[in-house]
Amino acid sequence: MARHRPNEHLAELLTEANWSAGELARAVNALGTKHGVRLRYDRTSVAHWLNGSIPRPPVPDLVAQVLTRRIARTVTVAETGLVHSTPDESLRENVLTTADPVERLVTLCRTDIDPAQRAVLNRELITARPLPSRGWPATGNTGPPDPPPAEPALTDLSDDRLDHMAVVFATLTERYGGAHARSALATYLADDVAHLVAITHPGSDLPRRLIRGTAQLTHLLGAMTIDACLTNVGYLYYHSALGLAHRAGDRTSYAISLRAMSMSALHLDDVRHARQWSDQAVETAGPAAPPAVRSYLHAGRAVVHATDGRRRLALADLLTAERHHDTAPRNAGPFTHYPLTALHYQRALVLLALGDRPGALIALEASLNTRPAEHHTALVLLHALLAQTLLSAGELEAALPHCRQLFDHYPLTSSCRARKALTALRNALHPYHRHPQARETRAHAAYLIRRPSLR
Repeated sequence: MARHRPNEHLAELLTEANWSAGELARAVNALGTKHGVRLRYDRTSVAHWLNGSIPRPPVPDLVAQVLTRRIARTVTVAETGLVHSTPDESLRENVLTTADPVERLVTLCRTDIDPAQRAVLNRELITARPLPSRGWPATGNTGPPDPPPAEPALTDLSDDRLDHMAVVFATLTERYGGAHARSALATYLADDVAHLVAITHPGSDLPRRLIRGTAQLTHLLGAMTIDACLTNVGYLYYHSALGLAHRAGDRTSYAISLRAMSMSALHLDDVRHARQWSDQAVETAGPAAPPAVRSYLHAGRAVVHATDGRRRLALADLLTAERHHDTAPRNAGPFTHYPLTALHYQRALVLLALGDRPGALIALEASLNTRPAEHHTALVLLHALLAQTLLSAGELEAALPHCRQLFDHYPLTSSCRARKALTALRNALHPYHRHPQARETRAHAAYLIRRPSLR
């Protein structure tokens, strides 16, 4: 039996980080939880790594990321000595390196539809992958150019289909969460959209509006996939959406996907990429972007700045977002309108990060009052955050009604965000475990967390 060789690279990094084996294990467990991976490593596990054993993916990537944040410089997996070479690499690289963005999307969707291959794709932490440099023509037009000549009926039909499907899947996600009907959108893109692309005006460039519609559906699939606890596959979809939007010459769709990536990175405590991508989103869209898009982008960047402790920049972006917000135009779709209820929620996140609890509660109540009753996932998030904020101020009696209302909506959701929000609320109730109603509420929350969600 071959003997492991001591991992001197990891030992040197631990010394540079001034961390013990146990501290590294706890950091890896915490980041794994953020990615939806339950890990229970301890100092003994790290001792095995130091003696030469290699944990299964995605643990080497997690180790590299936590060390990167601790040391404040980029640490690659190779530098940790935890290199895990497997045949899975060929599958992942096949998806990542396909040159044509449409072909790359179809390959990704067909891989995702297979549960075994999906698991392989989800092992790599995509958050650390740098974005390719994107050049844009020097023009004030932020939307896609007019499509080139094509068969009019087919082009019009394609546009109508994709726009309608974007509304359908955005509505489903708002109501029930990203894990509900997610595979249906992946199959639709892999089959129906791929067929439309294949038969559209052979011998010429694809109509740019068709590519824009595909980019927007891919963005929605990325958001749904992340909300299904498949964070890394979701990032692959966002990258595909960026490639498609760039091919369509659509700065707006490109910027919207960048903003979504930024917020997901922030949720994973990757502030550096969150800041980089939110800045790039605002810069890419430019001052000529539609008001709703500018409001959406600046609101997202305000949350990043607030989380990063940049109070002045956060409040300036929040003010810009509020100034550019407009009412919904007729026939507004998910990429042309930024709902007021969402802006209120983002304001609350900014104020909470800045320590303004009373202002955040006002913003959360405003968001709650303007949120449609059928948006079950968003209502779970709202009631959970309201209850947590009240509990942090010692206002148990005011928090309990929000818990009960959350319990009404939660069974209708299939959402990683909703489950994490309910778990966080259950933990926030722990200091009140001697209070009978709080104890009963906490037990109900635990029951709902264990219960299978709607699919």
